[in-house]
Amino acid sequence: MRLKKPTSLLAVLVATALLVTGCTGAQGDQPEAGSSAGATTSGATDKFPVTIQHALGEATIEEAPERVVTLGWAAEDAVVALGVVPVAVPAYGWGADDEGYLPWFRDTVEAMGEPLPETLKAEERSGEVNFEQILGLDPDVILAPFSGISDEDYKRLADIAPTVAYAEQPWASNWQDLTATVGKALGRSGQAAELLASTEKLFAGHAAEHPEFDGVSLAYGMGMTEGTSELTFYFPADPRVEFVEALGFTTPKSIMDFAERSTLGSSDSTSLELLGDFDDVDVFLAWAGSDNDKERTLGNPLVSIWKPVANGKDLVLTDPSLVWATSSPTALNIPWALDNLVPQLAELVAR
Repeated sequence: MRLKKPTSLLAVLVATALLVTGCTGAQGDQPEAGSSAGATTSGATDKFPVTIQHALGEATIEEAPERVVTLGWAAEDAVVALGVVPVAVPAYGWGADDEGYLPWFRDTVEAMGEPLPETLKAEERSGEVNFEQILGLDPDVILAPFSGISDEDYKRLADIAPTVAYAEQPWASNWQDLTATVGKALGRSGQAAELLASTEKLFAGHAAEHPEFDGVSLAYGMGMTEGTSELTFYFPADPRVEFVEALGFTTPKSIMDFAERSTLGSSDSTSLELLGDFDDVDVFLAWAGSDNDKERTLGNPLVSIWKPVANGKDLVLTDPSLVWATSSPTALNIPWALDNLVPQLAELVAR
């Protein structure tokens, strides 16, 4: 299946960013390549300084930042969605192009007419932070609200520039909180609120177009890798589940009960012999790291007789970019994800 480029919200984001940049250009100030100076200064409407509390301390940002570095996942999407191009972003691997950019990020920056930012070496969830590279970028702020930076990392980063870490736990944030946090850091809280509202309307619009989704019980899982004898399910706190629930799907009671018994947070695995306990599932949606993992999962004798799979009500996503966009949704990639996932969900429910 050939994935579509985003329509709807992306056009609005690009138009807004171009308008802001155009206003700055009229004043004759041209930012350096890779700098977000033009967009940031014009677009910031909040009063500075601002202070953001987080799990590792607090960040006080004295004035609207012009040079933004992002770490971890997703923060770069929120920054660009608010009309600012960072000076550096993480280099992604799986799902990204050869230069480390995810498709919706590259498309938006190029549509804004801005140069793509520098990519940070050895950063994608490896736990490694290239402090020397970041120092050389001379950032005004470092945004890592969806990351796993350690306390030691944070202290070193905070010596370089005000650093915003995760609110409570490493690698735990939803797209709404991420957008609001980044908006506050950039002095664009009003724009962030508008972006949140318009993105929520996108979900509501798709849900209205597909009333057949309403009330359908959906279990969201992960494909089985080699040697695995269990099936993993995601719980309502996971962004994947939040994504489909916003379209009208419901989480089955069996999954809710499993979540209450679990001590592992947003997902847990169950023995394949116990899949019969999940017989209230109408459809099964999952992601897999490869076509082999997809075939391994659906071809397993115990999985194949489980109610939704036996009824042909299964969909396993293997396109890396779509898996990324639905696993770590952002205000920037949600339009792209909706355009590509909703038609597949409609076909799934209609089987």
